[in-house]
Amino acid sequence: MKLSITALALAVAVLSGCATPKQWEATGGSKTDGVVQVSYEQGQFENGQSTAAQGLATATERCKVWGYKNAEQSGSEKSICKTMGQFNCLQTTVTQDYLCKR
Repeated sequence: MKLSITALALAVAVLSGCATPKQWEATGGSKTDGVVQVSYEQGQFENGQSTAAQGLATATERCKVWGYKNAEQSGSEKSICKTMGQFNCLQTTVTQDYLCKR
């Protein structure tokens, strides 16, 4: 009985996914349009943990390189399956858009 409870607890821990810290990286956008995209990758059993402040800082840094003063969030996060397995998504890209401000 003790062994089955331990096995059940282990299975629940594995299936619930791991909270994994993620860092936003500038991955796209347009200098002319003043739009920056920041993204991170997330695996099948990962529960990506990122901060809005770090995403904003990454976008603002890119905007400043392009000659703008700062950035502001535009819209909501988008999660797109990058690698599909037989029954579920194996790799997801999470992306957030930001507008550069003068």
